[in-house]
Amino acid sequence: MLGNKAILGLVGGVITASVGVAVKAGDIFGGNHETIRILLLTHQPKKRLLLKGYKGVQDGSPQEWKDAWKQYRVDYQNVEDDPFGLLKTKPVSVAEENATDGFMSACSSIFDEKVSGIKSEMYKLADKYCTRFASVSDLVWESNYQVLQKGSDGNSQDWKNLWKKYREDNRDREPKQDEWKLSNEKWTGAIDANAEAPNEFRTKCEQESQIKNVDKNNSSYLMVLKYCSISQQK
Repeated sequence: MLGNKAILGLVGGVITASVGVAVKAGDIFGGNHETIRILLLTHQPKKRLLLKGYKGVQDGSPQEWKDAWKQYRVDYQNVEDDPFGLLKTKPVSVAEENATDGFMSACSSIFDEKVSGIKSEMYKLADKYCTRFASVSDLVWESNYQVLQKGSDGNSQDWKNLWKKYREDNRDREPKQDEWKLSNEKWTGAIDANAEAPNEFRTKCEQESQIKNVDKNNSSYLMVLKYCSISQQK
């Protein structure tokens, strides 16, 4: 019976030596194969690949990376297995810390490996430790728009335009009966196009844009796209 190392040698190295993911023979032989990247996109539409450089930083400081790295160490703290080959010594306790370059590289490498399906051990590893739930902001970006940054005030023309649109769509409603229950008065007649977007409105946009595990039918996505977003800047 060939062990994992022998199997890897026969197929020319399913995963690079620096990653060292342990696999089963069923992941390599038999049936049609597809990359883990494609399988995740197909079977996990509410998730996104967790990539180095996420949120514009190259280290492992984003919370999603910290959470994934901590979960990996917790899961393999007291067992012999270490599928990514990263735990040279088993941690006595697991504290939150930035994900290591080795962990992020392991995730990056595994996405392009071909496996037999979603029951593959490598697929399960990638799904559990190398993905994140998509946020409303992700969906907006994928629709060729971008969520407007909250900023220190709402005096930009973009914020004024969005605030005007929101009030126009909620005209003649009683106080606190608008869609986000922000109004202190009934908005009637002509809407002031030069009014500053208040902090409450901009904060609501920010909060709604960070909601995760949603799709494009979700009301938060539809509202943020309509009232908190501008076309992507080229």
